[in-house]
Amino acid sequence: MSQTSALPGPDPARWPASRVPGAPKFSVLMVSGLLGAAIPLILSLYWIAFWLAPESLGAPLRISVAGCSVLLGSFWYRAELSHAEVLLFRVLTVAAVVWLIPTLLANDPAHALLGWIKLVILFTVCCFTTRGLRHPPTAHVFGLALLAGGMILGAFILFTYVRYLGFSVPTYKVAREFKGIAQLGGVPLNSIAFAAVFSYVMGLCLVRANGLLLVVGVPLLLISSLFTGSRAPLVILAASVFVLLCMKGVRSQSVKVRLTSAFLALAAVAAGIVILSMVSDQALNRATEGRSHLWPVAIEKFLERPLYGFGYESWREDLVSRLPGEADLTFDLAKNLGGGYHNEYVSVLAEEGLMGALAVGLIVWLLLRSSWLLTFRKWATVPSQAWILFAAIFLLLRANFEVPGLFGYAQDPVDYLAYIFLAIVMSRFSIEEDYARLLTRTDSWSAS
Repeated sequence: MSQTSALPGPDPARWPASRVPGAPKFSVLMVSGLLGAAIPLILSLYWIAFWLAPESLGAPLRISVAGCSVLLGSFWYRAELSHAEVLLFRVLTVAAVVWLIPTLLANDPAHALLGWIKLVILFTVCCFTTRGLRHPPTAHVFGLALLAGGMILGAFILFTYVRYLGFSVPTYKVAREFKGIAQLGGVPLNSIAFAAVFSYVMGLCLVRANGLLLVVGVPLLLISSLFTGSRAPLVILAASVFVLLCMKGVRSQSVKVRLTSAFLALAAVAAGIVILSMVSDQALNRATEGRSHLWPVAIEKFLERPLYGFGYESWREDLVSRLPGEADLTFDLAKNLGGGYHNEYVSVLAEEGLMGALAVGLIVWLLLRSSWLLTFRKWATVPSQAWILFAAIFLLLRANFEVPGLFGYAQDPVDYLAYIFLAIVMSRFSIEEDYARLLTRTDSWSAS
């Protein structure tokens, strides 16, 4: 058989491990797959462990996930750095340096520096995981573990519901009561529900979707919404689908489809502005479950110190005292939950100022640009990745209502999932570059 005929096809799942540039030995590849499965499962099982022993699991989570990701990426030390890996490292390095400035100027620099260190650990996990996921079999196992992790969390939500409320019908009122009971019992349903859905969607970015997987996703989405007393997952999901369809529509070859998509997008924005300008403060507060009273506090603090903000978790200092006295729902939300202003973007403005916003802008630009390219350009090894763009939109829209995510406090499993998703996105470009190197190597063999 000639060297040319032995060239693997563009489907990376069919590549022999030995043909991936810089691949380690087969025994190491087996461990690579095990580590790839371990990371998502650790992030899912964390919540069960947290429910059993809620006090001191933050450090073990960071150590275990960071350790697995560093080992996973280190197996590929011989592989040439891809352009995507270099770009990711540069963006995260600049973001870390920029973020350090408001950290050192915070009201409590020692506490803020601890938060910055957590963020750097997240960046490290992202970079090393990106390197490990350039191996297609490892990425496939990683995707299966993400799917399994989402299902585990869905089952945990059902278990917790039955444990507290038996087989009661999950009406909105009952689900809201369950949410409060679960919160007191050490089960933060908002984070768990989002982690379940997002883990599942991330898995679809690495595993080719089929009818069975899509069918499994429907009950998982319903569980994360109906059993948690939250309308946000369904609203954010619908908004994400709408944004994705508009993006795909404006790139259609049909002029009519392009114009219709652009009109719908503009109409949605205009309708949102009109509704916000006409609705009463009380109605908006009820619709956002108290969040609309938290966001102005963050903006107020940002205007007081716009360049550097007040520092990591500075909402704990005065958020409750700044709230309207009659807003009982908002007061309880701020006092009992660790989400601060319940919006990642205004949280960054209040706590890191414009310097932090610059770092946020860099990461958002990298994620959206990369997801857009993966979806709308043709690649030899990566099929059209609408799931990746959908997940990016879903993650960024959700950041308007909750804090754990790309710009949270770098300690929640959702924070880790967000940066692992960024690693998944960037690793797709690395696989494309590896295939290009294989083509170049094969051409050189043929010429010789």
